[in-house]
Amino acid sequence: MSRLLATLRLLCCAAGLLGAVAAQGQADERTVKAAFLYNFIQFTQWPVRPSEPFILCVLGQTALDEALDQLEGKNVQSGLHLKIRHVGARDPLAGCHALYVDDSQRAAAEILLPRLAGTPVLTVTDSDGLADRGVMIEIRKRDFKLVFEVNLGAARKANLDLSAQLLRMASYVAVPR
Repeated sequence: MSRLLATLRLLCCAAGLLGAVAAQGQADERTVKAAFLYNFIQFTQWPVRPSEPFILCVLGQTALDEALDQLEGKNVQSGLHLKIRHVGARDPLAGCHALYVDDSQRAAAEILLPRLAGTPVLTVTDSDGLADRGVMIEIRKRDFKLVFEVNLGAARKANLDLSAQLLRMASYVAVPR
């Protein structure tokens, strides 16, 4: 019952965050993607509770940087503070709990993804087709709105548990055979 209440609170927070952004007239695509990313983190359970701070790594410099900076310091995962860290394709990834790969960093992602295979790092992209290559969540534009697809096999290999609510909101879930 307490997990259900927590989930309902998170859904309300997500709706509130997007509602507040829309009310301010700032609901551009970058802001919505950043809100998606924040909520993906909220609806994921790691095999071991992440340490303080929760580190969201971002591959290279991206168009989302300004929107992601607005998330710095926000609470995630029941009290952890979000910290944004930019990394290069060959940088050490120790401490990263989640990784965002922008479409502009697709070539670098090809170098980085094999290093993450099976590690408990939530991977999210907006680069078309990277979910097929092992990224766990892919944000895409469909009919003038943003949706997301989930590679459940990649998440399971990393021992990450994506909530049923998150999976229900996905436009597509690739289930491992």
